[in-house]
Amino acid sequence: MVKDHTQLLEAEAEDLEMKEGKIYVKGSLDKSMQVRHVAGTAHWNQAALPEGMDVGLYESCLYSMPTSQPPDDLDRVNSSNTYGFIAEAIVVEVDPETGEVKILKWASVHDAGTILNPMLLEGQVMGSCAHGLGGSLYEEWAYDENGQCLTASFQDYLVPTAMEMPKIDIGHVETPSPFTALGSKGAGESSCMSVPAGIGNAIADALAPLGVAINELPISPNKIWHLIRKAKILG
Repeated sequence: MVKDHTQLLEAEAEDLEMKEGKIYVKGSLDKSMQVRHVAGTAHWNQAALPEGMDVGLYESCLYSMPTSQPPDDLDRVNSSNTYGFIAEAIVVEVDPETGEVKILKWASVHDAGTILNPMLLEGQVMGSCAHGLGGSLYEEWAYDENGQCLTASFQDYLVPTAMEMPKIDIGHVETPSPFTALGSKGAGESSCMSVPAGIGNAIADALAPLGVAINELPISPNKIWHLIRKAKILG
């Protein structure tokens, strides 16, 4: 890009300065170009580039987080240099006759540090909630007594779709990370970890008066129905 500036403005690189979206020749404010026009030249106006100069813009940048540490003596390494934080609150209703679980209210609050793209973050949260819901209520590898897989296709291996996703109240808290260049934290996995615990505990709380304990996920209506019947027999 330095050669590009020099070529287009007919000036040496050290005589150029950039401010307010323009590149100027020092001392000649009338001799300038918009930065976007310089960038456009690098992509679309190849004839204006110096002979032998590659087309396009390229940049390499490295950032080393202060929390990055080498592997310890056991070859363990912390691959996440900053962490997001999540809080889930889920209210469910369980039908004791059928074992069906209905989610009544779901609040999901995230601290992903500085939010760079709100719409993208919202999609990440919804996606991770869907993953957590699937692992809590639907998705399971099932085998018969001979070890034959019974859920080898999506006809039997259930995954949540838009129809199964309840309304989720999503909130954000911005606490910039001191360890990243922009203050951002992780968000992509987020609710994958907190949702199963939230749903499992909500179901356990709903069934506690019946003497039912939940100790595995996913928990299907069929499993809940059998747990309730077993508790009545032992009760």
